[in-house]
Amino acid sequence: MKYSQFNTLIPYKNNYVFHNSFTNKFLFINPLLKELIEASKNENNIDELKDIHIDLYNSLVDLGFLIETKTDEIQKVKGLIHTVDYNDEEYYLIINPTMNCNFDCWYCYETHERQSRVLDTSLDKITLFISNIIQENKKLKKFTIQFFGGEPLLYFKKTVLPIMKFIYQIARENYIKLSINFTTNGYLINNEMIEYFVKYEVNGFQITFDGNKENHNKVRFVSKNKGSYDKIVENVKKLVKNKINITFRINYTEKNLIGLDEIFNDFQDLSMKERNKMMLSMNKVWEEKNKNLGKEVVAFKEKAKTFGFKIPDSLLSDRVRNSCYADKYNQATINYNGDVYKCNAREFDKNSREGVLNKAGYIDWNEKRDYRMNIKLKNNACLECKILPICGGGCSQQAIEYDGRDYCVNDYDEAKKEDIVLGMFLSENLENV
Repeated sequence: MKYSQFNTLIPYKNNYVFHNSFTNKFLFINPLLKELIEASKNENNIDELKDIHIDLYNSLVDLGFLIETKTDEIQKVKGLIHTVDYNDEEYYLIINPTMNCNFDCWYCYETHERQSRVLDTSLDKITLFISNIIQENKKLKKFTIQFFGGEPLLYFKKTVLPIMKFIYQIARENYIKLSINFTTNGYLINNEMIEYFVKYEVNGFQITFDGNKENHNKVRFVSKNKGSYDKIVENVKKLVKNKINITFRINYTEKNLIGLDEIFNDFQDLSMKERNKMMLSMNKVWEEKNKNLGKEVVAFKEKAKTFGFKIPDSLLSDRVRNSCYADKYNQATINYNGDVYKCNAREFDKNSREGVLNKAGYIDWNEKRDYRMNIKLKNNACLECKILPICGGGCSQQAIEYDGRDYCVNDYDEAKKEDIVLGMFLSENLENV
């Protein structure tokens, strides 16, 4: 037997959290047991541990801290990633009805195309594509469709509504679990749309705020004299009152964190049950240079949780078992013009496209998709890392952009890695430690 490469030992409240990132199992141990473990490891005498403390030894084996000497752990991680990312039971489709937008946020990475929209011929190809996926994949159990952009609600009746109607019906006919989601600024939502959202059982919206009312209206405004904050708040309330989940995304900077608490005042009239329909997502604007905003962000999260917002579970820090949609083989991002991508967090230019949707409703993929699907776990820093089975070296897009160079998405910071593990432990065990 040998100790796994993927073990992490972290001090916590005069005891220790022991974690194996492949099995994702924890032991909460006292200092004496910690010394026994370290002694057996340092002296390379695991068999002696078996004689001294058989219960501890058996627990270490059962939970994956001790493994067979000949085990190739990297190969096991590759197998895990393959199982997750090549799951034939799910399909994830992102559609950009347009790359145009009714706002012009200063930090947006997208190039707004004013005349861009899905034409009737492209709409036919999209619905045919959906039909082909559902009809031909006999293992398919779940289909997720997300409307992105641009602002997808700009062409709600011409593009979004026909697709929603079609996929809702065909999913029901084939007993496929359907999840419909939107990434939108939320300004264009109206009562008629909400009736359709309820009818077609839309699962959720991601809607972005840029701080409190004053700061938000400096970024997202209709005109010099008219902001968007009040209208978006009103629409969010309507959605949660109709039992639709909201990811309440805050794009934060050092400046707009100031006064951010004022947001709570604008949702005071919601019940706790309605507030619980809102999941907080804090995302630093990529141009923000201050890397020391962690305390302010954590403090706001704690206040949001007390107010009634949901906070993302730390177990989602496992980015292998919860890998990015772009890492999955059965996923596509279809742009309004039929160009196909995987990642939707980069510009949609011709050089980046990974395929094209053809007239028969199939994607003609190019070599970039195979390159993406085989890019991960070629980084030396990852192959030597103790949290590789929950980090995976970041997403495939990061691996592509670092190709040929060693990198670490956690900045080679062991303390940062341990914080991830400890957060996962506390998420499971907070009431028991």
